[in-house]
Amino acid sequence: MSQPPQHQQPYSTLEVSQGDPETFQKEVIHYPDYSIPQAVPLEHTTAGAARQYYNPESAKEVVNSPESTYIGSGTYKDPNYAGGAAYPHAQAYQNGAGYAGSNSYPDGSLYPNSAYPPSSTSPIDGNPYGPAHLSAVENNSSRSPGSNEKIAPAATICGIRRKTFFIIVAAAAVALIALIAGLAGGLASKNKDESKSSDSSGSTNGGNPKDPASDTNATTEKLILDNSKITASNWTDNNGVVHRTVFFQDVYNSIIARRWDSEGKSWKTNNLTELRAATTTPLRPQAGTPLASASMDHDPSFETHMWFTDEDNIIRSMASFDALNRPDSWDNDTLDGAILETWPGGQLAAMWQRTWGADGDGTWIVAYQRPEGAIKTANSSTWATATVAVESKDVAANSSLAIIPQLRGPWLDRLELVSERVGSGSTGIMSSTSYNDTWNNADQRVTELQSDIPLPAMSQQFAATKWDSWNQGLYIGLLQGGQIRGNHWDGKQMNSISSFKFNSGPDTDFKAIAMTPDAMFYGISDNKILEYQLDTSDPTNFNYVGTVFP
Repeated sequence: MSQPPQHQQPYSTLEVSQGDPETFQKEVIHYPDYSIPQAVPLEHTTAGAARQYYNPESAKEVVNSPESTYIGSGTYKDPNYAGGAAYPHAQAYQNGAGYAGSNSYPDGSLYPNSAYPPSSTSPIDGNPYGPAHLSAVENNSSRSPGSNEKIAPAATICGIRRKTFFIIVAAAAVALIALIAGLAGGLASKNKDESKSSDSSGSTNGGNPKDPASDTNATTEKLILDNSKITASNWTDNNGVVHRTVFFQDVYNSIIARRWDSEGKSWKTNNLTELRAATTTPLRPQAGTPLASASMDHDPSFETHMWFTDEDNIIRSMASFDALNRPDSWDNDTLDGAILETWPGGQLAAMWQRTWGADGDGTWIVAYQRPEGAIKTANSSTWATATVAVESKDVAANSSLAIIPQLRGPWLDRLELVSERVGSGSTGIMSSTSYNDTWNNADQRVTELQSDIPLPAMSQQFAATKWDSWNQGLYIGLLQGGQIRGNHWDGKQMNSISSFKFNSGPDTDFKAIAMTPDAMFYGISDNKILEYQLDTSDPTNFNYVGTVFP
């Protein structure tokens, strides 16, 4: 990490503009009365700005969690989706094989031992005639036989009392019927399985038959939400182990985190929605919510944060505040109480930026589009006060977004924001806007990347990555119709790329894409999440790595 110029002190790279033209938007609510070491501009310090670490909610009130707890998106109903802290005994998902069986109950059923709890109401008396037996006088059965009377022998069949004989016959008939039904069902099932095996030219596995993710034959069952977005981030620990996290939504609208590291080399799962379901702050993400994520590796702090929008178009966040030692622990990130409202269905982008020198944990940055249309950036120095980066006149409604750090000489203290501008009226322009100590006059620092692209749509998404010590970069857009176009900055000039090759792996029809800052690509295609690595020697090529999910 290069040292700062001697004449300057460490400071946040996203200060709040005093001339912010949108201060009337009521995003400023209060500044918390606490602080930790953090590079904050002088004007923020005067205003009372400070950085807060969120304290995990270890003493929060827990409310009842019936199946209807998660309002608006449905409870995460499949007990086979095991993940992290919500399922402490769940096994890791080896090699992306899918969800492992849940141990929430010993037999994996909804209720323990697959039985509903017995009712404690309306007890039934064991005597069908009431609490007392019929009197001997009433049934005339109390008289003993006279001296001249003989007791008639009991009627039998084959030497067995009639009642006992008929009970045995009935039981045998029931058993025979059950045997016949079982044989018929078994033969039908065998024929069906043989037909499936023949059609798919594959073999069955020994996975849990209730777990579609572990059954290679269940390729048609949807596991990923049709309009799910995807985001990914990476970080490296002090031992050089690379950690990656991919976020998406499953068919139950739950936000899922898949984690991988270069030491264990296997994908593990956390269901973030399930983790918060029984708390006082459950997640209520939109179906198809925009997703953004970033990770910090600044020893001794290793964190991963994820942002999404709730049903009211307000930005919410979850974070793993100790990703190194407790990667399964995810908590609500309060954003210091800031209320950041987005354009309905608007996209998000996020990054973490290092601070100058050894002090401070850097800055978390989230870019989003306001309901009025302007693109703003909010940062962890003062979450509640966001700054206009691109004015509403210069951006298309519901623009896709991407954000990535940028060098200024030897210092990595700038950033680039990718968004879409309106072109001729029927087409748009994919553009990059540079941050240079301030967003003032940002409209004079715009680079056109791709022209004549379709106007924004929910299926249209941007992504960016860099390599070669942040000297080279790739900016790509998944456009309507599934086409991917982009630009490569080779350190000297910008080169347009009209198409990309995804080598090896399955056929692709991407519905959503994301990239990490270390040149890894992720895409949702055919109900799967696929992973590729950029060929940095030829940025038109992506090489298949494997399947992230299921």
